[in-house]
Amino acid sequence: MPAEHVFRQETELFSEALKMYCDTARSAATEEGSSSTWLDAQDAAGVIVRLCTLLKVHLRPPDHANVATFHEEALARLETDRETLAGVDLDKDLYRGRTIRYRAARDRRIRGNRLAALSLADRDDSEFVGTGADIFRAHFHYEMAAGYLLNGEAAKVRPLLRKSELHGYWKAVAPSQFVSRHRIDYAFALGAWAEGDRDGATKRLAEAQRYLHRTGGRAAQYDIEDLLLSLARADLLIDEGTIPLAAVNRAIDHLDSALRTIEGIRDRWRVISRSGSPLAAAIRRIYGDIARAAAALPGRQAAELGLRVSLSAKQSGFAARMRADRFDVGSNWRTWRTGRRLRTLLDQVVDAESGQHLGAANAETAKLLADLRLRIEHAVSPLLADAVVPVPANVARVIDSVGDRYALDYVGLPDTVTAEISWFRTLIGPTGTVYFCQLTIGEALAAFITAISPPTVKLADVLAGGVDWQELGEQLIPPQLRDALKLTEEPVTLVISAHSALSLMPWAALRIDAQTRLVERAVLTQTPVLTFLSGPTTAPANGPALIQLVSKNGGGGHGVGTERERAAWGISARNDGWVPLSECALERDARPVDVPGTLAAALSQRTGPWRFAHIASHGEGVGLGQTLLLPDAPISAGRALMLRWPQSLLIASCQVGRLVNVEHAEPLNFVMAALAGGAEQVVACIDNVADFSAAKTAAAIVHKSRTRGTRLDIALREVQLEWVKGRWPDLSWILFTAYAR
Repeated sequence: MPAEHVFRQETELFSEALKMYCDTARSAATEEGSSSTWLDAQDAAGVIVRLCTLLKVHLRPPDHANVATFHEEALARLETDRETLAGVDLDKDLYRGRTIRYRAARDRRIRGNRLAALSLADRDDSEFVGTGADIFRAHFHYEMAAGYLLNGEAAKVRPLLRKSELHGYWKAVAPSQFVSRHRIDYAFALGAWAEGDRDGATKRLAEAQRYLHRTGGRAAQYDIEDLLLSLARADLLIDEGTIPLAAVNRAIDHLDSALRTIEGIRDRWRVISRSGSPLAAAIRRIYGDIARAAAALPGRQAAELGLRVSLSAKQSGFAARMRADRFDVGSNWRTWRTGRRLRTLLDQVVDAESGQHLGAANAETAKLLADLRLRIEHAVSPLLADAVVPVPANVARVIDSVGDRYALDYVGLPDTVTAEISWFRTLIGPTGTVYFCQLTIGEALAAFITAISPPTVKLADVLAGGVDWQELGEQLIPPQLRDALKLTEEPVTLVISAHSALSLMPWAALRIDAQTRLVERAVLTQTPVLTFLSGPTTAPANGPALIQLVSKNGGGGHGVGTERERAAWGISARNDGWVPLSECALERDARPVDVPGTLAAALSQRTGPWRFAHIASHGEGVGLGQTLLLPDAPISAGRALMLRWPQSLLIASCQVGRLVNVEHAEPLNFVMAALAGGAEQVVACIDNVADFSAAKTAAAIVHKSRTRGTRLDIALREVQLEWVKGRWPDLSWILFTAYAR
């Protein structure tokens, strides 16, 4: 394809590749002497179809193609042309015969036609001697074993493989040295496991991995086999139920090996785990397998392993998405140099991650990305550098950053068996304790996740139907934390890193018992990923403050009710209703003064004096297009990346605090842009909020900040408690959220 042709999605890419091979096969079918070309094209098309089937990538095949029969048709052609091809390129066609037959058998098994797959896989040893496809003998043995296991005939597996091992093919010197030989031990172990012979299965899995390593299986192309063997050995230990400490440690070692292997694969191919690519989808399932196994094991080591998986699965690396939305990474005359520089850096990161530098040594690519990371850190911020070019998660550093707070991490991951989402939770305590478990999804939580999953749904509409806050609290708040909350006299500080649907959970509203809301016992803050935490404390709000209030009368259709907020600052509207951009010291009796120009221009100054900002306006949009609707110069999240944001940021605008940390996309929105641009704490709305509720909440936060210089998360909690004590409806106060880095 031309170098400038870029495919935006897997369906488009693989459908085009499939069409090219189908066209080649169709053309070759009418040309004399082009059987080899036709067979190769059919084979390639069949591989694409099977890959997309396994990864659940939708294909758009040509009208004339039968996607289910590519390898079947190729195999039939080989059988028909066997005598004709005997004297032409004999070795190559013998190789084709074995490989295409194997792929046809595997296709049948994957489609559920197991008996037909068994009949194809049942071949004599003589068919493989000297064919150039000798290594595929183990693949055929494995296919037969898999067919028996799936048919519930496990008792046939070990006799089949034992006979093969004792006689003929595998006793020969050359075949015994093939790296594929480990598949025999792997299949043998699965058969023993299915029959309840754990000792036999344990021995054979260990032999399979030793054989793989001894015969060259540490090469990169065998990483997947090594990974599966590590997972199988851990699963076999866990499957025994209550296991001794020594077995727990062995299982953790196997899981750690699997995690390091999959991270090595990810690093080698520069694949971010939630980039949306097919390989990323497979990697997420492996993460789900490791997390599920870690959750079944006791002890701190298993808990830290589970946390490592969660942090890796939520790493961002969103250079590609930012480049795709590059026109939303806006700039004005003050920031055009920074914007141009950032766009250039993003292009270079994407080039490295997409493989343009993979021909060089991996160390050279790593050095290039490390240099780009430092340059992004200098151009914008360390947080943005972490998000664009992530480094392996450091669990010890995360625990140190949590400090004397509690931290909760939630992640939803599929697995390779069901591909369905399972939820995992990590609790980090103020003494450095770590607990990791798999959540049991009850009725209330399942209903919330289902209701909030459509991307266009309004959270307020979901909550208006009624929510069982106590049942949600019982399912989401771990018992160790619930007990601590019930015993504490002072509120604890709790940081929450949610994921997917739970990103929109109004955590403050959860109940820890029938009488007590979570907000009554905890100061709540959210963060997109725990690796974003910069330290154990956040400074109290201080001044000077920058204030942008867009009133209904002077906002050109973008205004909101600002009377309470203007009163909190002592700002008067002009005769036309316009409220000027202002600055004010945060002390109680300080008077505001007008600031010339726009909010964006003020925040473009690299040495701006502001430590606090308060914005009230309408908001809309998603991702980098999430926008504050200011009448003179709207600010999108993309443009916000170019600005220098104050330490404390209060935004009373609908939707702009909606930071959804979903599985297949990174948490790119206005809050992330503000945190990347210097803000340490942001309070914003996660959905549409009534003017009265938004203004009353924001004005009260301003009042507390001016009188006591308190942190934004503490001020928000105090305001929410006033709503609770006044018995106001939940939607009056639960949609404001505090975020931190």
